[in-house]
Amino acid sequence: MDKISANGKSDEGPREIIWLLTARCNLACCHCYTARFLGKGELEPDQAVRLVKDASNAGVRHIGFSGGEVFLRQDTLELIDLASKLGMSTSVVTNGSTLNEEVVEKLANYQVYTVLSIDGATKEIHEKIRGIGSWDFLIPAMERMRQFGVHFSTVMAANQVNYQHVSEYIALAQHSGALAACLIPVMPTGRANMELILQPEQMLTVLQAADKAAETLKFWVPLWCTSFAGLVTNSPYITADFCRDEETETIIAPSGDVLLCDVLDIILSNVQEKGLVKAWQERTEHPVFEALTNPGLSKPCLDCPLKSTCKGGCFARAELISGDLFAPDPLCPRVAKVL
Repeated sequence: MDKISANGKSDEGPREIIWLLTARCNLACCHCYTARFLGKGELEPDQAVRLVKDASNAGVRHIGFSGGEVFLRQDTLELIDLASKLGMSTSVVTNGSTLNEEVVEKLANYQVYTVLSIDGATKEIHEKIRGIGSWDFLIPAMERMRQFGVHFSTVMAANQVNYQHVSEYIALAQHSGALAACLIPVMPTGRANMELILQPEQMLTVLQAADKAAETLKFWVPLWCTSFAGLVTNSPYITADFCRDEETETIIAPSGDVLLCDVLDIILSNVQEKGLVKAWQERTEHPVFEALTNPGLSKPCLDCPLKSTCKGGCFARAELISGDLFAPDPLCPRVAKVL
């Protein structure tokens, strides 16, 4: 039986949900990882409402809505509204094309933290990755968010096309009123192929440029899926996430599948079949998840100063590049012997 806290909610569920609401999008970015979900279905509106209510009852504190382009689902704002009324904070990741005045005003009213995808500091670079016309709505979208007081960050998916322009991207984010300029290396999944992803030497260039820009501008630069960053960066304005201990978070695909990682097709449960709490428990107790949380490290990870937090780095990247989920992160400069 679930443990019940003083507020009547379960203490047996996740604290955070990352929910890929839809794989549908009005762009066709060359690095899109969610394109692999196209045609595989998504939760119906009533099922989505039920999941939000189940999340509240399970004690979830935050729902991060992502896609695809989240606002191509006509009920996205209704789901955000419901989550807000049930006491949960929310965030969205968007390409900005749907951020008209009505949507932005509601994002402000619901206090939705918004992450805007920008893949270059110039129109030429951004549109080389995201397609012709994709730059034109970005600046107006940021202006609207500033006007209505929406708290937002930007995120750039670092790849072969844009990796030499990290400093300019960070400066653009700061100038545009963002609270942070996030960076994430492109993964070879979905539409992205190996020719697009960074080599370890190029990742080192990205980290060095980010560190210098963050320190010079005194601006926050969160590094996603880059747990080894501390080997290179020194600025207090740089943060790097560590995902192997995320026992309080669960990732849900458009169809309701609970995933080991949003870039891998490793399914650990399904919220429609099992319910949120049971699906989360199956995910947490799954032998693969347990093995990744407490990995048996080998060199060079074994004697690395970051081993207690990094724990071998990104297992998804290891699986996608080397075919071994338990191999050390191939993008790590220490593993690649470029540092």
